[in-house]
Amino acid sequence: MDKYAGYVAVVYVVTFVLLGAYLAWMWLRLRALREEDRE
Repeated sequence: MDKYAGYVAVVYVVTFVLLGAYLAWMWLRLRALREEDRE
């Protein structure tokens, strides 16, 4: 069981990092689009 606990933890960390990076990228894109609309 402990042998897999490390893999599970790594998978969770990678998944959350990818999700956070995707959300941050989407937020930056939306902010850039709104700034373009203002000009």
